[in-house]
Amino acid sequence: MIFFVFSYNRGPHLKNCIESIEICAPSHPIIVFDDASDDPETQQILDEIEIRHEVRRRDDKGSSNQHGALYTNMQRAIESVEEDCLIGFLQDDTQMVRKIDEQDIRFMEDYFETFPSSGFLAPVFQKKITRQRTLDRFVFRPERGVYVCEHRSRKQVAGVYYSDISITRSDRLRKANWKFLSGEFENEQQAKASFLEMGYLPAPFVMWLPNPPAYRNKKKNITFRLAEIINQAGFYPFNIMDSETTEKLRKHSTEHAPIAEDYLTVAVEGLKKPWIYDPLRRYRLLRKLAKLEGFMRSLGRAKTPN
Repeated sequence: MIFFVFSYNRGPHLKNCIESIEICAPSHPIIVFDDASDDPETQQILDEIEIRHEVRRRDDKGSSNQHGALYTNMQRAIESVEEDCLIGFLQDDTQMVRKIDEQDIRFMEDYFETFPSSGFLAPVFQKKITRQRTLDRFVFRPERGVYVCEHRSRKQVAGVYYSDISITRSDRLRKANWKFLSGEFENEQQAKASFLEMGYLPAPFVMWLPNPPAYRNKKKNITFRLAEIINQAGFYPFNIMDSETTEKLRKHSTEHAPIAEDYLTVAVEGLKKPWIYDPLRRYRLLRKLAKLEGFMRSLGRAKTPN
Protein backbone atom coordinates (compact mmCIF):
# COMPACT_ATOMS: atom_id res chain seq x y z
CA MET A 1 0.00 0.00 0.00
CA ILE A 2 1.13 3.54 -0.76
CA PHE A 3 0.15 6.22 1.76
CA PHE A 4 -0.46 9.71 0.43
CA VAL A 5 -0.53 12.40 3.13
CA PHE A 6 -1.87 15.88 2.35
CA SER A 7 -0.71 18.80 4.47
CA TYR A 8 -1.05 22.52 5.05
CA ASN A 9 0.50 24.57 7.89
CA ARG A 10 0.09 22.01 10.70
CA GLY A 11 3.67 20.94 11.23
CA PRO A 12 3.35 19.00 14.52
CA HIS A 13 0.27 17.19 13.24
CA LEU A 14 2.04 16.27 9.99
CA LYS A 15 5.10 15.01 11.89
CA ASN A 16 2.85 12.90 14.11
CA CYS A 17 0.96 11.47 11.12
CA ILE A 18 4.15 10.45 9.32
CA GLU A 19 5.68 8.94 12.46
CA SER A 20 2.51 6.95 13.12
CA ILE A 21 2.72 5.41 9.63
CA GLU A 22 6.40 4.65 10.17
CA ILE A 23 5.51 2.81 13.39
CA CYS A 24 2.32 1.10 12.25
CA ALA A 25 3.12 0.37 8.58
CA PRO A 26 6.91 0.54 8.33
CA SER A 27 7.25 -1.30 5.01
CA HIS A 28 4.80 0.89 3.09
CA PRO A 29 5.87 3.93 1.02
CA ILE A 30 4.82 7.43 2.13
CA ILE A 31 4.46 10.43 -0.19
CA VAL A 32 3.54 13.88 1.18
CA PHE A 33 1.73 16.47 -0.91
CA ASP A 34 2.00 19.92 0.69
CA ASP A 35 -0.36 22.73 -0.27
CA ALA A 36 2.15 25.62 -0.22
CA SER A 37 2.57 25.79 3.57
CA ASP A 38 4.08 29.13 4.60
CA ASP A 39 4.42 28.41 8.33
CA PRO A 40 8.17 28.22 9.18
CA GLU A 41 7.74 25.30 11.61
CA THR A 42 5.81 23.31 9.00
CA GLN A 43 8.42 24.08 6.34
CA GLN A 44 11.17 22.84 8.67
CA ILE A 45 9.26 19.63 9.40
CA LEU A 46 8.70 19.09 5.68
CA ASP A 47 12.45 19.41 5.14
CA GLU A 48 13.05 16.78 7.86
CA ILE A 49 10.46 14.42 6.39
CA GLU A 50 11.98 14.85 2.93
CA ILE A 51 15.17 13.17 4.17
CA ARG A 52 13.19 9.91 4.62
CA HIS A 53 10.23 10.20 2.25
CA GLU A 54 9.17 11.89 -0.95
CA VAL A 55 7.66 15.37 -0.48
CA ARG A 56 5.88 17.16 -3.31
CA ARG A 57 5.15 20.86 -2.83
CA ARG A 58 2.70 23.05 -4.69
CA ASP A 59 2.55 26.82 -4.87
CA ASP A 60 -1.20 27.38 -4.71
CA LYS A 61 -1.48 30.51 -2.58
CA GLY A 62 -4.11 31.96 -4.89
CA SER A 63 -6.55 29.05 -4.61
CA SER A 64 -10.11 30.17 -3.93
CA ASN A 65 -11.34 26.70 -3.08
CA GLN A 66 -12.35 26.02 0.53
CA HIS A 67 -9.99 23.04 0.55
CA GLY A 68 -7.08 24.79 -1.15
CA ALA A 69 -5.41 22.45 -3.63
CA LEU A 70 -6.40 19.27 -1.76
CA TYR A 71 -8.31 17.67 -4.63
CA THR A 72 -5.80 18.86 -7.20
CA ASN A 73 -3.11 17.13 -5.15
CA MET A 74 -5.22 13.98 -4.72
CA GLN A 75 -5.58 13.79 -8.49
CA ARG A 76 -1.84 14.30 -8.93
CA ALA A 77 -1.30 11.51 -6.42
CA ILE A 78 -3.35 8.87 -8.25
CA GLU A 79 -1.89 9.88 -11.61
CA SER A 80 1.60 9.28 -10.20
CA VAL A 81 0.87 5.60 -9.46
CA GLU A 82 1.61 3.33 -12.39
CA GLU A 83 1.26 -0.06 -10.69
CA ASP A 84 -1.99 -1.64 -9.51
CA CYS A 85 -1.99 -1.33 -5.74
CA LEU A 86 -3.83 -0.24 -2.62
CA ILE A 87 -3.73 3.50 -1.91
CA GLY A 88 -4.32 5.15 1.46
CA PHE A 89 -5.41 8.80 1.54
CA LEU A 90 -4.58 10.52 4.85
CA GLN A 91 -4.32 14.15 5.95
CA ASP A 92 -2.00 15.83 8.42
CA ASP A 93 -4.66 15.90 11.18
CA THR A 94 -5.11 12.11 11.04
CA GLN A 95 -3.07 9.35 12.62
CA MET A 96 -2.61 5.63 12.30
CA VAL A 97 -3.59 4.25 15.70
CA ARG A 98 -2.56 0.61 15.47
CA LYS A 99 -0.17 -1.59 13.56
CA ILE A 100 -1.49 -3.14 10.37
CA ASP A 101 -0.40 -6.61 9.38
CA GLU A 102 -0.86 -9.15 6.61
CA GLN A 103 -4.37 -9.90 7.89
CA ASP A 104 -5.40 -6.27 7.27
CA ILE A 105 -3.77 -6.07 3.84
CA ARG A 106 -5.25 -9.38 2.75
CA PHE A 107 -8.74 -8.31 3.88
CA MET A 108 -8.57 -5.07 1.86
CA GLU A 109 -7.10 -6.72 -1.24
CA ASP A 110 -9.68 -9.53 -1.11
CA TYR A 111 -12.47 -7.00 -0.64
CA PHE A 112 -11.65 -5.10 -3.83
CA GLU A 113 -11.17 -8.36 -5.73
CA THR A 114 -14.44 -9.86 -4.49
CA PHE A 115 -16.49 -6.71 -5.10
CA PRO A 116 -15.41 -5.20 -8.44
CA SER A 117 -17.95 -2.38 -8.05
CA SER A 118 -16.40 -1.19 -4.80
CA GLY A 119 -14.49 2.08 -4.93
CA PHE A 120 -13.54 3.10 -1.40
CA LEU A 121 -13.02 1.69 2.08
CA ALA A 122 -13.13 3.89 5.18
CA PRO A 123 -10.39 2.98 7.71
CA VAL A 124 -11.73 5.27 10.49
CA PHE A 125 -13.64 4.91 13.76
CA GLN A 126 -17.00 6.54 14.35
CA LYS A 127 -17.18 9.76 16.38
CA LYS A 128 -18.99 9.58 19.72
CA ILE A 129 -20.26 13.15 19.32
CA THR A 130 -22.27 12.00 16.29
CA ARG A 131 -25.97 11.78 17.07
CA GLN A 132 -27.15 8.29 18.00
CA ARG A 133 -29.65 8.08 15.16
CA THR A 134 -26.80 8.73 12.74
CA LEU A 135 -24.61 6.07 14.39
CA ASP A 136 -27.51 3.62 14.08
CA ARG A 137 -27.33 4.02 10.29
CA PHE A 138 -24.00 2.17 10.24
CA VAL A 139 -25.08 -1.39 9.59
CA PHE A 140 -22.82 -4.43 9.28
CA ARG A 141 -23.16 -6.28 6.00
CA PRO A 142 -21.91 -9.83 6.68
CA GLU A 143 -21.83 -10.72 2.98
CA ARG A 144 -19.29 -7.92 2.47
CA GLY A 145 -17.62 -8.02 5.88
CA VAL A 146 -17.92 -4.23 6.38
CA TYR A 147 -20.26 -1.60 7.75
CA VAL A 148 -22.15 0.69 5.39
CA CYS A 149 -23.95 3.93 6.13
CA GLU A 150 -27.62 3.54 5.27
CA HIS A 151 -30.37 6.16 4.95
CA ARG A 152 -28.28 9.17 4.12
CA SER A 153 -29.51 12.32 5.88
CA ARG A 154 -30.30 15.50 3.96
CA LYS A 155 -27.42 17.35 5.64
CA GLN A 156 -24.82 14.65 5.06
CA VAL A 157 -22.20 15.90 2.62
CA ALA A 158 -20.24 12.66 2.25
CA GLY A 159 -19.55 9.38 3.97
CA VAL A 160 -21.96 7.01 2.24
CA TYR A 161 -20.02 6.48 -0.98
CA TYR A 162 -16.89 8.59 -0.48
CA SER A 163 -14.59 10.13 2.12
CA ASP A 164 -11.37 12.14 1.78
CA ILE A 165 -9.82 9.74 4.33
CA SER A 166 -10.07 6.40 2.60
CA ILE A 167 -8.46 3.34 1.06
CA THR A 168 -8.87 2.58 -2.64
CA ARG A 169 -7.13 0.84 -5.51
CA SER A 170 -5.29 2.72 -8.23
CA ASP A 171 -6.63 0.48 -11.00
CA ARG A 172 -10.19 0.78 -9.69
CA LEU A 173 -10.11 4.57 -10.04
CA ARG A 174 -8.47 4.40 -13.47
CA LYS A 175 -11.10 1.97 -14.74
CA ALA A 176 -13.85 4.37 -13.59
CA ASN A 177 -12.06 7.33 -15.24
CA TRP A 178 -12.10 8.96 -11.83
CA LYS A 179 -11.22 12.67 -11.62
CA PHE A 180 -11.30 14.34 -8.22
CA LEU A 181 -13.79 17.21 -8.13
CA SER A 182 -13.60 20.35 -5.97
CA GLY A 183 -15.46 19.19 -2.86
CA GLU A 184 -16.50 16.18 -0.78
CA PHE A 185 -20.14 16.49 -1.84
CA GLU A 186 -19.20 16.51 -5.52
CA ASN A 187 -16.94 13.49 -5.04
CA GLU A 188 -19.68 11.75 -3.05
CA GLN A 189 -22.05 12.17 -6.02
CA GLN A 190 -19.39 10.96 -8.44
CA ALA A 191 -18.72 7.88 -6.30
CA LYS A 192 -22.44 7.18 -6.01
CA ALA A 193 -22.67 7.05 -9.79
CA SER A 194 -19.65 4.74 -10.09
CA PHE A 195 -19.37 2.48 -7.05
CA LEU A 196 -21.04 0.55 -4.26
CA GLU A 197 -21.54 2.25 -0.90
CA MET A 198 -18.23 2.76 0.85
CA GLY A 199 -17.36 -0.01 3.28
CA TYR A 200 -16.28 0.91 6.81
CA LEU A 201 -13.65 -1.46 8.15
CA PRO A 202 -14.78 -3.49 11.18
CA ALA A 203 -11.27 -3.07 12.64
CA PRO A 204 -10.27 0.51 11.70
CA PHE A 205 -6.69 1.71 12.00
CA VAL A 206 -6.91 5.47 11.34
CA MET A 207 -8.59 8.38 13.13
CA TRP A 208 -8.76 12.14 12.94
CA LEU A 209 -6.98 13.80 15.85
CA PRO A 210 -9.50 15.49 18.12
CA ASN A 211 -9.80 19.26 18.31
CA PRO A 212 -7.11 20.23 15.77
CA PRO A 213 -6.51 23.76 14.47
CA ALA A 214 -8.18 24.06 11.08
CA TYR A 215 -8.70 26.36 8.13
CA ARG A 216 -11.48 27.42 5.78
CA ASN A 217 -10.17 28.49 2.38
CA LYS A 218 -6.72 28.34 4.00
CA LYS A 219 -7.84 31.13 6.39
CA LYS A 220 -9.50 31.54 9.80
CA ASN A 221 -12.35 33.99 10.30
CA ILE A 222 -12.94 35.75 13.63
CA THR A 223 -15.57 33.33 14.93
CA PHE A 224 -13.46 30.34 13.97
CA ARG A 225 -10.46 31.76 15.86
CA LEU A 226 -12.67 32.43 18.89
CA ALA A 227 -14.05 28.88 18.77
CA GLU A 228 -10.54 27.43 18.69
CA ILE A 229 -9.58 29.46 21.77
CA ILE A 230 -12.72 28.48 23.70
CA ASN A 231 -12.34 24.80 22.83
CA GLN A 232 -8.55 24.81 23.35
CA ALA A 233 -7.78 23.58 19.84
CA GLY A 234 -4.31 22.14 19.69
CA PHE A 235 -2.20 19.03 19.24
CA TYR A 236 -3.73 15.93 20.84
CA PRO A 237 -2.07 12.80 19.41
CA PHE A 238 -3.34 9.30 20.17
CA ASN A 239 -1.42 6.59 21.93
CA ILE A 240 -0.76 3.66 19.61
CA MET A 241 -3.09 0.80 20.50
CA ASP A 242 -1.42 -2.16 22.22
CA SER A 243 -1.91 -5.75 21.04
CA GLU A 244 -4.57 -6.47 23.67
CA THR A 245 -6.75 -3.53 22.62
CA THR A 246 -6.22 -4.38 18.96
CA GLU A 247 -7.42 -7.94 19.59
CA LYS A 248 -10.43 -6.58 21.47
CA LEU A 249 -11.23 -4.39 18.46
CA ARG A 250 -10.96 -7.30 16.03
CA LYS A 251 -13.26 -9.46 18.14
CA HIS A 252 -15.88 -6.83 18.99
CA SER A 253 -19.54 -7.52 18.28
CA THR A 254 -20.54 -6.33 14.83
CA GLU A 255 -23.86 -5.02 16.20
CA HIS A 256 -22.41 -1.51 16.39
CA ALA A 257 -19.59 0.16 14.48
CA PRO A 258 -16.56 0.85 16.72
CA ILE A 259 -16.43 4.31 18.33
CA ALA A 260 -13.10 6.07 18.83
CA GLU A 261 -13.55 6.85 22.54
CA ASP A 262 -14.11 3.15 23.29
CA TYR A 263 -10.69 2.10 22.00
CA LEU A 264 -8.38 5.10 21.76
CA THR A 265 -6.62 7.21 24.35
CA VAL A 266 -5.13 10.67 23.90
CA ALA A 267 -1.53 11.23 24.95
CA VAL A 268 -2.44 14.61 26.53
CA GLU A 269 -4.42 14.67 29.78
CA GLY A 270 -7.60 16.66 30.30
CA LEU A 271 -9.18 16.68 26.84
CA LYS A 272 -12.96 16.90 27.25
CA LYS A 273 -15.13 14.06 25.95
CA PRO A 274 -16.84 13.46 23.65
CA TRP A 275 -14.02 14.63 21.42
CA ILE A 276 -14.81 17.23 18.78
CA TYR A 277 -13.23 17.61 15.36
CA ASP A 278 -14.59 21.05 14.43
CA PRO A 279 -14.27 23.95 16.92
CA LEU A 280 -17.81 25.11 16.02
CA ARG A 281 -19.29 21.71 16.84
CA ARG A 282 -19.68 21.86 20.63
CA TYR A 283 -21.52 25.18 21.14
CA ARG A 284 -24.58 26.24 19.15
CA LEU A 285 -23.95 29.95 19.86
CA LEU A 286 -20.61 29.77 18.04
CA ARG A 287 -22.27 28.21 15.00
CA LYS A 288 -24.85 31.01 14.97
CA LEU A 289 -22.08 33.62 15.23
CA ALA A 290 -20.23 31.95 12.36
CA LYS A 291 -23.35 32.13 10.17
CA LEU A 292 -23.84 35.80 11.09
CA GLU A 293 -20.21 36.61 10.29
CA GLY A 294 -20.52 34.80 6.95
CA PHE A 295 -23.68 36.74 6.15
CA MET A 296 -22.03 40.08 7.00
CA ARG A 297 -19.01 39.23 4.87
CA SER A 298 -21.26 38.34 1.92
CA LEU A 299 -23.02 41.69 2.27
CA GLY A 300 -19.66 43.45 2.26
CA ARG A 301 -18.61 41.66 -0.90
CA ALA A 302 -21.91 42.50 -2.58
CA LYS A 303 -21.41 46.21 -1.86
CA THR A 304 -17.83 46.24 -3.12
CA PRO A 305 -17.73 47.76 -6.64
CA ASN A 306 -16.16 45.67 -9.38
